[in-house]
Amino acid sequence: MKNLYGLSKLALLNTAGYAKCVIPLDKSSSICAPNNTGKSSVINALQFPLINDLRLTEWDGHDLDETRKFYFSSDQSYILLEADLPHGPVVIGVAGLGKIAGYAHQFFCYQGKLDLEQYTQGKTIIKFTKLFNHLKEQGFNPIELKAQELNALLTGGATPFDGDINLKMIPLNNVQDSAIYKEIFRRILNLHKLGAADVKRFMLRVFERHMSNSKVDFYEVWRRSFDKVNRAKRELKALESMQEPISALESMLENQTVLKGKLAAYAPKIDQALIDFDTYQQAQLDDLNLALEDIEQEKHEFEQKQQLYVQQSRDIERKQTQIEQWFLDFNALKAEFELVNKATLKVSLAQFKQDYESLSHSINSAQGQSLHTLDYRISETQKQIKSLKLQLKNLEFNLFTRMREDLSLKEVEEISRILNPDILSFATTSNGDITITDEDAFGAFLEQLSENVKGGVLTLPGATIKLKKLSAVQMQSGENKEQLTAQLNALENSLQEFKQQRDVAANVAEKQKEKDTLYDELISAESALKRFEQFEVMLQSIDAQAMLKEQLLAEREQVDDYLQDIQANSGSIADRRSIIKSKKELISRQADRLRQVKSERIDHTLDLYSGKVTPYMIDIQIDFDNLSDLVHHFNKDCQELRNFDINVRNTYLHIYNAGITKFDNENDEFSKYQKLISAFHNIDNERDAVERQARVALTEVAATIKGLREDLDRLRREMNSFNKGISQHRISNLQAFKINVIPRKMLVDSIDTIISTSSQFEQGDTLDLLSQEPYSETAVNEAKDHLIKLASDKAGLTLTDLFDIRFEVVNRAGETEHFEKIDSAGSNGTRITIKLLCGMLFIRYLLSDQEQNLYRIPIYIDEAADIDPQNQKAIIETALSFGFVPIFASVKPQISCDYIVPIRSVKDGAQNWVDEKDWIEVEHDSLTKNTEI
Repeated sequence: MKNLYGLSKLALLNTAGYAKCVIPLDKSSSICAPNNTGKSSVINALQFPLINDLRLTEWDGHDLDETRKFYFSSDQSYILLEADLPHGPVVIGVAGLGKIAGYAHQFFCYQGKLDLEQYTQGKTIIKFTKLFNHLKEQGFNPIELKAQELNALLTGGATPFDGDINLKMIPLNNVQDSAIYKEIFRRILNLHKLGAADVKRFMLRVFERHMSNSKVDFYEVWRRSFDKVNRAKRELKALESMQEPISALESMLENQTVLKGKLAAYAPKIDQALIDFDTYQQAQLDDLNLALEDIEQEKHEFEQKQQLYVQQSRDIERKQTQIEQWFLDFNALKAEFELVNKATLKVSLAQFKQDYESLSHSINSAQGQSLHTLDYRISETQKQIKSLKLQLKNLEFNLFTRMREDLSLKEVEEISRILNPDILSFATTSNGDITITDEDAFGAFLEQLSENVKGGVLTLPGATIKLKKLSAVQMQSGENKEQLTAQLNALENSLQEFKQQRDVAANVAEKQKEKDTLYDELISAESALKRFEQFEVMLQSIDAQAMLKEQLLAEREQVDDYLQDIQANSGSIADRRSIIKSKKELISRQADRLRQVKSERIDHTLDLYSGKVTPYMIDIQIDFDNLSDLVHHFNKDCQELRNFDINVRNTYLHIYNAGITKFDNENDEFSKYQKLISAFHNIDNERDAVERQARVALTEVAATIKGLREDLDRLRREMNSFNKGISQHRISNLQAFKINVIPRKMLVDSIDTIISTSSQFEQGDTLDLLSQEPYSETAVNEAKDHLIKLASDKAGLTLTDLFDIRFEVVNRAGETEHFEKIDSAGSNGTRITIKLLCGMLFIRYLLSDQEQNLYRIPIYIDEAADIDPQNQKAIIETALSFGFVPIFASVKPQISCDYIVPIRSVKDGAQNWVDEKDWIEVEHDSLTKNTEI
């Protein structure tokens, strides 16, 4: 076998649990180690550089975050590939950026062979941030790549680095196939997950460029196509049931055209009349205003005369009222004073005045004094009166006189300061209250008493009394009798006043009433005297007043005659003035009504001229006096036209809601109505049109699903060609291998039924879905129902719904077996062979015909120990013939491979290690079929 270009080594540094791992990729190899040691982790690492889009990768159930952390836990983690290409060896690397970068990674490449010594300094792995400088020091030119750029370099796409390096090792027919290539490659790295569904999906993706790749929602297609037919049927039925509304619509439209003609004729006439009416109205108002001014002048003159006579009449009336009042007052006074004289009135007035003043003095004196005070004053006055009477009685023979005989007046006065004035007044006669039995002894006593009272101080045994503050008793002698009598009279008068004041103070309220009564009588007496005096004056002018009364009566009669004449004339003026004002008000009302009806005009909102209009042939005459009524009727006609329009629209809406909608898209309203009416009058033609639409709808459905049917035939042809290409190669331990496309009969038959029926319509056959022919209608409806059900369940029909695949295997004994599921194949070797063939053949189909035999691609087979050695050799030979390098993984080494690569543990099992020195090359003798290690 000739040497191919492609990957030659895979190396891992400080990643995926490996301190170091180097495995060959240019020849078949067997990676052997106990289970769960990390065999799959090595092969899965190929996904980073070769698939390079993590969305398309698969990591045995682990998510991407866990995977990135597992492979790139530090910035000293590397996945490296070496490839031998036509332009020389190249290295493709994936470097970890560490925890600080979120365990992200970076792609890079450079021209040259892979030497892991270049990634270390001593025993330390170089960090990625220093790697490029280090490689440049070694003479390399490393290039940092993005995922898209690496993908383009691997598949031969255009990149900015095409002049610096060439990494093409996946020569696709079309670089747009890279996504399906990566998906298939990912699956052949995990062959145990590859199933028939994957093969079917790959098949469609590989050949999709030859297909229409359409998805048909059959229910929606049928509904959309027959929606017009069903709507047309509903509209036809509605048209048949809407005969009365459509006839009414036709009648309304005819009346509408007649009314539009009338309004179109009246509108300009009314517009001109409204302009001319202003001139007509102003001329009438000018004439009326002149006549009104003359009447107003005449009215003003009469009003002035009337005001003069009215004022005179009022003056006379006022004077007459005064005279009448004078006579009433005179008669009243005469009746009051006819039998009374003036002297009597004056005497009565004086008596009332004296009584009033006396009572007022008593009340004023009693005010501010309590009864206790007045009683005390009365008592004191009575005592004084009694004392004076006693003094007056004993004026010549009393104790005071006797003491004067022995003592001086001053001595008597000193002694009297300690004596009661009443004692000194007691009589000393034989019948008196004082009896002197010893004149000498009594005189001696008085001398001794006088000795004890000196200088206004009374000296008593053990005490002194100051007497200066006491007044001496004033005793009268005989020569003061007249004086005592006068004092006694004065005291008696005071006593009388005090008693009267007490009487008043004891009943102030009653005395105040009595005072008020006296005051009223006093005022009444004064008023009566004044009225009497007035009566005397009026009595003197009685004759003159009677004469004046007669004169005023005659003058009043004369003025009233003048007023009657003026009022008669003013009534005529008022009537003429009222008539003119009524005419002005009539004109104003006409103008107001005209403005009102003018504001109510809606003809400017109506279309009076477009569409069908019936000419109005009657001559139009306009009277200004009836212009407002004319405009009013014109407005009513406009409203009626609007109502016609509303009724027409509502009637059409009623017809529309009944299901007749196909005329609603017309731009012109009148055309829409006319087409509806025309359809009503030509209903037989409408029935024929519905029948034609049904045929067209079925043809449209067929045209839509015909693409799917053609894709199925195209796919079968492509797979036949694909299978022929397979037969040209030796296929493992099998005589033949095919992937057959098996149509789903019921589904495809349903499609064929609809397509064939449509073809009959296109060829002019008279088949009619609306006829009662049972077979044709039933067959099409059954096909339709089946397709709708299937499309509804799957949310649409695609090519994948039209077929299943079946694997046909012919073993070396010539026995043919068919498998619908790969995992149902007999032996594990057969299953692995089928899976490998599917993956390799589809990838090979994607590659360029000119370059597919120049490059090798690695494939991975896990649990290889389950395949017997003979099948292993057959698989290796088949893979190599198709340009693929198989890599087996198992617990035990598989000597059918070219290399045995054992995985060993270091650092007490903490890390794995694989070095090129660990590789074991197996030599195969092709003649003797012996194997040597």
